[in-house]
Amino acid sequence: MKALRLIVPLAALLLVLFALRSRLQTNAKVICRGTALGLECDVSNQTGSGTLNVFWDVRLQCRNGTVVRAKASQRVPPNAKFVHLIPLSELKGLDKCDAGQSLFVENVVARNSR
Repeated sequence: MKALRLIVPLAALLLVLFALRSRLQTNAKVICRGTALGLECDVSNQTGSGTLNVFWDVRLQCRNGTVVRAKASQRVPPNAKFVHLIPLSELKGLDKCDAGQSLFVENVVARNSR
């Protein structure tokens, strides 16, 4: 019985520590633009400490109503900026798009790297 009383608080403490380590960060910035090779995205980690794993979605609205989508991720050290290329082959629906009209970066999530 005494062991059980110790295990429950210890398990709760471990859960809190894990949650703090993997909590979402808002210190990442993603800006994408179209190039001849695909979509080029500038991904920056604006924190002073800790590497971030940054995940995001890209949505390209075409003139004919087609929506082109892609997902990407990049590991970024603190106070750094990387250029991430999403190649044409990873743009789902691109073959049905007549011309790109607007580009949106959505669902940016950054987690502390382990």
